[in-house]
Amino acid sequence: MPQTLSLPGKNSTTVRFMFETLTRRLALRTSSLLAPGLAGLWAERLFLTPPQPLYPSAEVFDLLDARQSYLQHRGRHIAMWHWGAKDAPAVLLAHGWGGRATQMRRFVAPLLAAGYRVIAYDQPAHGLSDGRLTGLPDFADVLDAVARHHGGVRAVITHSLGGPAAAVAMARGLRLERAVLVSPPSDLVGYSRRFARWFAIPERVRRRMQAAIEERFGVRWADLELARVAPHVDAEALVIHDRQDGVIPWRQGAAVARQWRGARLLSTQGLGHGRILQDEGVARAAADFIAGRAKVAVPAHPELPYPAPLY
Repeated sequence: MPQTLSLPGKNSTTVRFMFETLTRRLALRTSSLLAPGLAGLWAERLFLTPPQPLYPSAEVFDLLDARQSYLQHRGRHIAMWHWGAKDAPAVLLAHGWGGRATQMRRFVAPLLAAGYRVIAYDQPAHGLSDGRLTGLPDFADVLDAVARHHGGVRAVITHSLGGPAAAVAMARGLRLERAVLVSPPSDLVGYSRRFARWFAIPERVRRRMQAAIEERFGVRWADLELARVAPHVDAEALVIHDRQDGVIPWRQGAAVARQWRGARLLSTQGLGHGRILQDEGVARAAADFIAGRAKVAVPAHPELPYPAPLY
């Protein structure tokens, strides 16, 4: 009798996720009481392990028209896709934590129409790229390596954690003319504290986790905060953030725009943290800004009107 393959439904996936979360909470809480040092190392691995989402089957078609290649970076293969003429100026697309290159597909067409070459890639330990553990310093190193490998990269469009990664890469010497940061976080320590609350990790264990991550990458978290990095970046910037972002609050994107010299802020409404990448207006605004055809009216200030004007 022939057998059929059934994919797990949304409800079963949600139940499994909640069960795994509760199990990890209990294990971390117990180890925090009995062995705080071990709990810190366990929390470090959990913090540096990206989620493995189930990709919609339709996404397989989003990259069929691209040229695929791989870059070897510190023993891992980084999956890359590129569109457009090889001698055209390039724009890099960098997704965020738990994301994938296909999420950035909406930006490709308007950039190609503006005469750019477009490069997308899967972050380390994401999608088709190798690795199991990764973090912001890793994101920054790979972004720099992909840009230098292809050459001629003039600008970058990032989502979420890809924004701080681009800022760190530029502060360390990557020369770009323009950057569009969609839904960027501004407070990494604050994010780690929200992570700790979610898994019921005591503050002393969170501090051990932070110390272990700093030792792993050889960099202090304070040196990765946008407030410290942004003054060392010369690229023009546009920050796009949704007022109803439930993952990274709008106020963090507004803070990034204020900290980045001369940055512009475009606020959207009702697109959240993920759907903002699928909005045609957002993609067009990003492409126009990179091409120098349009700019948000004024630099970002706390008294910006709601929503911020685009033209």
